[in-house]
Amino acid sequence: MTRERSVCNALLLTAQGYPVYTRLVNNKKLLLVALSATFIAIGLANASAQDSAASDEFNYSGSGAVLLQGPWERFAGIVPLDSSTATSSEKIKLSLRPQTPDFGAKIPEATTYRITIRIAAGDPARRVGLCIPALVGVAAVYANGELLYDKGRDPAAPPLLLFDAPSGKASIALRLDSGSCPLNAASSFPSFILFGDAESISRAQLVEGTAAAFLDGFLVLLCLFVFVLFLFWKRSREFLAFSVFLLVAGASNLFPHGALFTYVHASLRLLEVLRLGFLDLQLIAIAFLIHSLYRTRIRTAVAAPFYALPAALAVATACAYALSEAGMAKAALLSPLYAVTEIYAALLCLAVSAFLANLAAKGEGKARWLTPAFLVLLASSALGRFGPDSAWITYLAPYAGAVVFSSLVFLMLVKKVADTFESTETLTDYVASVSRAVKSFIPREFLEHLEKTDLVDLRLGDHAKKEMTIFFSDIRAFTQLSEGLTVEENFAFINSYLSRVVPIIKENGGFVDKYVGDGIMALFPGPKGPDEAIRAAIAMQSKMVEYNRHRATAGYKPISMGVGVHTGDLMLGVVGVEDRMENTVISDAVNLSSRLQAITKAFNISLAISEKSFKDLEDPGDYKYRFIGKVKVKGKAAPISVFEIFDGIEPDLFERKMKANMFFEQGMLSYYQKDFAGAMYYFKRVLEIIPEDGAAGFYLDNCMSKATL
Repeated sequence: MTRERSVCNALLLTAQGYPVYTRLVNNKKLLLVALSATFIAIGLANASAQDSAASDEFNYSGSGAVLLQGPWERFAGIVPLDSSTATSSEKIKLSLRPQTPDFGAKIPEATTYRITIRIAAGDPARRVGLCIPALVGVAAVYANGELLYDKGRDPAAPPLLLFDAPSGKASIALRLDSGSCPLNAASSFPSFILFGDAESISRAQLVEGTAAAFLDGFLVLLCLFVFVLFLFWKRSREFLAFSVFLLVAGASNLFPHGALFTYVHASLRLLEVLRLGFLDLQLIAIAFLIHSLYRTRIRTAVAAPFYALPAALAVATACAYALSEAGMAKAALLSPLYAVTEIYAALLCLAVSAFLANLAAKGEGKARWLTPAFLVLLASSALGRFGPDSAWITYLAPYAGAVVFSSLVFLMLVKKVADTFESTETLTDYVASVSRAVKSFIPREFLEHLEKTDLVDLRLGDHAKKEMTIFFSDIRAFTQLSEGLTVEENFAFINSYLSRVVPIIKENGGFVDKYVGDGIMALFPGPKGPDEAIRAAIAMQSKMVEYNRHRATAGYKPISMGVGVHTGDLMLGVVGVEDRMENTVISDAVNLSSRLQAITKAFNISLAISEKSFKDLEDPGDYKYRFIGKVKVKGKAAPISVFEIFDGIEPDLFERKMKANMFFEQGMLSYYQKDFAGAMYYFKRVLEIIPEDGAAGFYLDNCMSKATL
């Protein structure tokens, strides 16, 4: 065993025995015991294999499939199979374990290898067979003097060769041409020659081939599935990295027997170079997978050497092979490259194991999946490389390890997807609840008029010009009322009041733009806005009558409200700064509506509407109203015509207003005809019926002041 191979074996064994779980990470004694046991087991396996090579014949029990490891006799030249005088140059025992290939090993001339098999008592004319998945470098196969395979006649050799053994013995010979590698030369393709009765050998060949095909097919199908997941979720690079790993692992697993490549007449040296190239690809795929899974922990600058070194080794191997084939360099140059690759593979495995185990010890979620998975992968690879000489262990253990590793990684990624979907659903529910909460601050109708589908679409400066009816309401004498209440009682009162009147606005086609203390600003879009606003105001006044009865029963003072309504153009939009925005409405129409609401307080009336809103009513005759004159409003140069609508007020006050309405109209007519004395008469009559009529009192005072001039 070369020094490089010894180092490689030690490093691989260390990686194989590296701790998986937190307890093992923290228990160094347990780790040393595990490593020591691994070394002892491998040493015993090697010793037993060497001791069993002393016999001159191979004894076969008569049933089952067994490996023909030796002893094989080696004869120089082409030796007649029935020659009893030929003397073998040496006896050899084949090893199933993959080894660092000896690219420089060649036989100078055609060589024959022969083994004699003694078959236990049984049917003397029984039929037996050989299973040789790869016959790379073998020119011919003979059994009891019968030619079973000739490379010149059939380059693509069948994996199963059957023949009769009538004498209870079988003599099998393999002929290798000059320039081929010796049968027992160190190779990463270990000798796999099965012998047994026809039924057992056929079954073994079927099981071995089926198992390999199934496991490889599993990797390929899983690769396709994961890649499809990546196509639908391209932001998750883990799926791409995992699909690359599966693709490389599936392709690499085509190499163990080399049987596939006998059909393309590939030389053993070329197969070794291809296998080395795939080993480099596997190392890159592992680095890519770990880097993708831990992008936040492993910087690209740190990961780059783990990509560059195996890539450089692959290029160097290809160049060395090309030079050796061209006769410009020795083939033995490939051996150190192979050894360096294996040493790097061991170091990479050790580094990945340490990295994952450290994270697993800290409780990192993915590492708890990856650490045992990676351990299984390393253990299966080490078992196939250094384990006992068993066909199933040597050839199927790496397959099984790759499948287990891939399955665990796949389950981890599936769990990540499931957790992501669960988190997404939770986040969606949370976002929906936040959206509902925020929408209670910003009206849905506001978004619709800005032609936005959601709050996230709002941008500073978004605006739209609309004609709407603006509605302002306010509680009379709220300041005096609130002074007698605690803070909690104030908020309870306002919310109790709003809970009664705001639904009325929505029922009549409007929406609340904002609350200003106890005041409400609402908007009624569309041509029916004036009627809808007035109906809402009338319904609110009726609700106030009912609410006051409830308050009187509870021992509270009654409250009253005033509403101002105006129709005009306005701008809806978003104002503020980037980190503090607010929806608002800007226009003279909004200011005028607010002034009209103030007039209701001055005139002690319930509802005042502008001339524009009055003219836009479908039928003003549907309402009981009176003209209360042209009022000079702050911010307006010309006075505006204002109408009072007194539907919805208390029945007693409504009856008195209806009774006094004729006197009020006559008084207004006399006032604008500058008949102040006559107007005074009529307004006094109104006040006799309605002493609290603020409009009549206002005009009476005006008439008295003008009459004295």
